Parts: sequence; C-alpha cells; structure tokens
Amino acid sequence: MLDRTPIVFISYSWTSKEYQESIISLAERLRHDGVDVKLDVWDLKEGQDKFVYMEQCVTDDSIDKVLILSNQLYAEKADNRKDGVGHETTIISAEVYEDADQHKFIPVVMERDEMEREYLPKYLKTRIYRDLSGENYESEYEALLRTIYEMPAHKKPELGSRPSWLTEETPESIFPLKEAIKKISVADLDAKGISIRAFLDVYIDAMKQFYCYNIDEEMYLKYFSEMKEYRNSFLDHLSAFSAMDHFGSVMADEFERLYNSLYNIETFKPGSNSCGYEEFDIFRIHIWELFVCTTTYMLHYEMYRDLNEMLVHTYFLRTHPLGSDVKPFSYEMFRFHSKMIEERIKPNLEGDMSRKYTLTGHYVVNEREYKPIYSGKSMAIADLFLYQVYNGLDIESLTDGWKWFPVLYAYADQYDSIWKRLTSKRFCEKIMPVFGVNTIQELKERISKCVPQKDYHYSGALPGGVSAILSWVKLEDVATLP
Repeated sequence: MLDRTPIVFISYSWTSKEYQESIISLAERLRHDGVDVKLDVWDLKEGQDKFVYMEQCVTDDSIDKVLILSNQLYAEKADNRKDGVGHETTIISAEVYEDADQHKFIPVVMERDEMEREYLPKYLKTRIYRDLSGENYESEYEALLRTIYEMPAHKKPELGSRPSWLTEETPESIFPLKEAIKKISVADLDAKGISIRAFLDVYIDAMKQFYCYNIDEEMYLKYFSEMKEYRNSFLDHLSAFSAMDHFGSVMADEFERLYNSLYNIETFKPGSNSCGYEEFDIFRIHIWELFVCTTTYMLHYEMYRDLNEMLVHTYFLRTHPLGSDVKPFSYEMFRFHSKMIEERIKPNLEGDMSRKYTLTGHYVVNEREYKPIYSGKSMAIADLFLYQVYNGLDIESLTDGWKWFPVLYAYADQYDSIWKRLTSKRFCEKIMPVFGVNTIQELKERISKCVPQKDYHYSGALPGGVSAILSWVKLEDVATLP
C-alpha cells in the first residue's frame, strides 16, 4: 500500500477529439481520487521536445505507474513503431522487459474489435490488463485505482504457522477429531447437527487424558501446552459448519454442554464422592480460551447476528463439579481466573515473567496463536469486545455479581477500535445485530450503558486501563455521518 500520493503517466494515441476528451476525463477522475497524473495536454509546454518528455516520464523512477491506454490506432502504431507512439513503445517495451517486478506498466484496454478481442500491442499481449472498453467500466476503474494505490481487493492472507504435526508426533486422540470434522463438512444440512454433536462427544473424550488429581505446576504447563493442538481442532470444526443458520445458537449449546461435561467429576472419575475446584482449573481456562477464540472467529467474519445469539443465550451451568445442581448464567460464567497459572506458577518464574499483570495473557497472545485468524492481537481484541458489549446486551438478570473481565486487554490495540466507526450510520446499521436492535435510537440506548468502569483493571495497575465503547465515541456523535 502506498503511503503517499501516487504519480502516474498516461500513454495514449491522439485518435480523435472525442477520444482525447475521454482520456482527459479519465485523468481528471484519477486526480479527483488523489492520483497525480502526468498528461501531455497539461504538462507538455510549447517549445518542449515531446519525445524527450515521453522518455523522461517513462524512465523517471519517481513515476509509480505508466498507464498504457490502448485502442486500435495505438496498437497499430506500437506494433509498427510509427509516430510518437512508436517512439514511446521502443522505450516502454525495453522498460517492460527489464521490469523484474512487473508492477510499473499497466495495459488498459480502451477498445475492442468486432469479435470482442482486445486491441493491445504484441509486446503486451501476455500481460494482465484492466478493461475500460465496455459496460464494466466502473468496476474496472475501481480495480485500476486499487492497483495504482497497491491496495488489492483480495489481500493475501497472513502467513500461518507450520502445523505442529509435521515435526511432532501427533497424539492418537487427535485423529478421531479430524475424522469428526470431515464428517461435519460432508454431511447434508439435516445430518450436520448429529455430526456436530458427535464431534463434541469425541472432543470431551479426548479431554479426559488431561485430568490429574493434585496436579503440580510442571504437569499443568505440560498439559496446557499439549491442549493447544486439541483447541486448534475445535477451531477447525467451526469453519466446517459456520454457514449453518443460527450458528451462534449451536455454539451456545456446545459451550453449555462442554462446560457441564468438563466441570463434572463424573466425566473423569465416575462414582467419586469428593473433589476440589483446583482439579478443574485447566478445563475452566480451556473453555474460556475456546470461547474467546470462537468470538474471534465470528468477529473476523463479521457474524454479528450469530454473536448475539451466543452472547444473549441463557446458559444452564453446573455450580460445582460435584453433584448435579445447575443455575442460569450469562456467558460471563466462562470467564475464569486461573489460580494455578497466576498464583502458583507465575510467582516462581524468574525475571519479568513473575511481574506480569497476567501470565495467562502472555501465554495466549505469545505462544498460542493459530494464524491467520487467531493472532495474539485478534484474540485480545475479541476478549476486550466481550467486556465492551456486556452491559449493552440486556442480560443483567443473568449476571452473577461480576461482568466479563478481559484478561487480554493489555494486548489489544489501544490506538484503534471498531467503535470509532459508530459515527457512521452505515456501520451502526451493520453492528446493530450484536445488540439485537433495529433502530439507531435503540442502539444508542444500549451503548449508553457501555461506559468505562474504574474498578476494571489488573490488580496493581493504574485505574482506567480497560476501554469501553464510550471511551472511543461520544454518544451524541453516533450515526452523525453517512
């Protein structure tokens, strides 16, 4: 992407007065869109040598792009090396063949023959071109402008990490998960629900290997690291069925079942009549991580209606790993403070690691990325998002004393936020489904509750560390722009 004004030279043939006017109109539009256009009718003055002018524009390193506007006459003159176009072609063709990056010279088709074949000089026949000759002018102009600014419509995805299974021995229990994901992918609509439930059966069964009574710090970290590959399989299964209607509701059901299965001594030691909370620390932090990552996935694909379904769901969750008592909760119940990581492991680490506000956050952001979607930054933004929208979701009746605390907030981008866009009416209409509202006024009523809370910050940190929606936009400025 260019971070400055692009400079473009236009090469064309003086075919007719009408055609020249169309070239001038194109050049004017480009200038209106911020492109500094070099055009002979503007820049070539009396007494100047036009061939020198052309050569300078073609070879000048400060010229970012050369647009070769080709119609029938231009193609003929170029092929025959005739007149000014021929002289220009001699220079351009040499530059084209020497242009290793193939970026500077952009053929633009301005005319086609009766067989709809494009008029292009022979030396440009094999190059990708833009087409301003027909009814797709507007979309092609946009594509041309994107090329000039080096901002393509289809961006190359961020490079992910090498799969661990290439260099490590893959646990046998991973293979059933991968098979279950395949079954979800190929199942028809009616059978997907069964396939999804089957995946969760396999996933819960795979988690049993990580249960350990009286687990020590070394074993905890070993299990925590090994669970990443299983977490990634869970994330892979999201894409296998996320196109289904009510994906958010399906995920809410999954999290309810996952929580009630993994926070349950019967899952791991059937018939046991005693257990402690610490035995389930690793499963509670795992469920929190899965929930943050699922939110990351939905934000990545702007699945705002599905987010609403997952966030306003009434979760009937176990109150203790022993017994069968369940109560209604909001998604806040998935937030978890790991005493094992923060109170037993962190104090025994050396140097700065022992002084971090959140060791959990450090591990997740720096050691548990799964690119391109689940980068450390995107997971941190999702965690912060879960806090920022909480008060605006009208789920206070389900809150059990606390609201979502964004463990990763220090790793979110503090210099930008999607909530800045609330000044745009169009963005407001786009984001409304998150809050389950249909009008700007209803949206404003919801976000009026999303104010900063002074007591929401890490222990020992300065107040005001967690930004709310109204940290980024004033309520009176919402939807004031198109």
